[in-house]
Amino acid sequence: MNPLTEEIIAETRLHYDAERARAARRYFREPIESWGLSMQKCKEIADAFYPQVKGNLPLALEVAGELHRHGCFEVAIVGDDMLRRMRGRLTSKQFDVFDAWVDTLSNWANTDTLCTGLIFVTIRKDPRLAERLLDWTGSENRWRRRASAVSLVPIARRGEMLVDVFRIADRLMGDREDMVQKGVGWLLKEASKKHPDEVREYLIKWRPKTSALILRYASEKLPKYMRVLKRG
Repeated sequence: MNPLTEEIIAETRLHYDAERARAARRYFREPIESWGLSMQKCKEIADAFYPQVKGNLPLALEVAGELHRHGCFEVAIVGDDMLRRMRGRLTSKQFDVFDAWVDTLSNWANTDTLCTGLIFVTIRKDPRLAERLLDWTGSENRWRRRASAVSLVPIARRGEMLVDVFRIADRLMGDREDMVQKGVGWLLKEASKKHPDEVREYLIKWRPKTSALILRYASEKLPKYMRVLKRG
């Protein structure tokens, strides 16, 4: 392990808050290792250590990857926060790096932070990577399936890659995991901001076969008269 990674972990551990850690474990349905740090404290730790990786993308990737593999919720957040400040230097080449990190994910918060903060950048640089996201939709790992949708959220919000949004959604509209359903619902909701008619037509097509949860999430930003919900 890189000595800098060890320093960051040690500093994060100093701010352990037992009460907040118990609250975090109650908040997440799945088992989670938490040290009870607030997001503000995670940011402050990232602020403190960022100068040591600034301008050195390989080092930042190495450290952030080790922080992800550590397993603590807040430790991974610190790593992503540091690396996100360098995302202007990311290219499509880093997609494979982040692909490996997806296997470390164990909750929706770390999943969404990684996907909407970093992975989406590599896809915007090379939209052909959407084909890799399609592969993720068939994973047995529910966090990878959620990641396949959430990685396109910032892109869909801008009205881009609508064809790929629907291609990925097609693979997930029948998913039985609610965390995946919320992810694809979120993706369609963001796409609806720029493409309300297209998303509405898509939801009408899927209404008999998909969950009420997906329809509700996906319709949230549509005008009330356009929302597509389960009948009866």
